[in-house]
Amino acid sequence: MATNESISIFSSASLAVEYVDSLLPENPLQEPFKNAWNYMLNNYTKFQIATWGSLIVHEVLYFLFCLPGFLFQFIPYMKKYKIQKDKPETWENQWKCFKVILFNHFCIQLPLICGTYYFTEYFNIPYDWERMPRCYIFIYLGCFWKVICYQKFQ
Repeated sequence: MATNESISIFSSASLAVEYVDSLLPENPLQEPFKNAWNYMLNNYTKFQIATWGSLIVHEVLYFLFCLPGFLFQFIPYMKKYKIQKDKPETWENQWKCFKVILFNHFCIQLPLICGTYYFTEYFNIPYDWERMPRCYIFIYLGCFWKVICYQKFQ
């Protein structure tokens, strides 16, 4: 059960978000996202959304953001920006790195992501579209959860 202090923090954060939302123009993508979110809520459990949905989003965004850096290292013009000039780029080294990243994501970060469901349940964070806090609050809470777990288990 959440404490009174955590409830007041979340309610004041929610009021701040609502105020900022009232200042911003209407988002044209809100309706398609709302329909997709409601479809997801109707077809999957909260645990599946918090765990597997978070993992899929995390993996897609991680590798999407890493793609330019990965491609740039094989462009000859970009070699002048390389930090470790004495270490050549090979597909073998890339494969080793990729395996380490997958190990990190599935053996270290996935258990932390699994805790997101219990975190949202403990603080009674709603999943329905109307009462759900905006995405950037969830991103912040997800990062907060991971930092706490990293510090606790080091």
